Amino acid sequence: MSYAKTVLVVDDDPNILSAFEEFFRKEECSVITSSSTEGAMELLKQHSVDLIITDIRLKGLSGVTFLLEVKRVRRVLPIIVMTGYPEVISESEVKQYGADYFFQKPLNLEKFRDAVRKCLYRNVR
Repeated sequence: MSYAKTVLVVDDDPNILSAFEEFFRKEECSVITSSSTEGAMELLKQHSVDLIITDIRLKGLSGVTFLLEVKRVRRVLPIIVMTGYPEVISESEVKQYGADYFFQKPLNLEKFRDAVRKCLYRNVR
């Protein structure tokens, strides 16, 4: 099956990556995953990506550094940031860095799905 939209998910937890693969299969999106920001930057060079979903706490570069780097090279690419540590960074800070949405883990799937669809199918490109 060929999918119209491709999502890059960055998280260092293999169970979360697997859950996102299943989620996006149901959303009829192609998904590529990386457990590191360095790997994610390489994937961005190799693939046409329509949305990035990233954890904020990662090994290697932080999710914030990754977010800033992505926005530097692909300014209009939508990014959803998630964290299990809301005390580390606030929603307003993440949005100031260029994120479109901010979610705390565990995710509210209905709100998350709505945000994903808004990012993927908005008319701004």
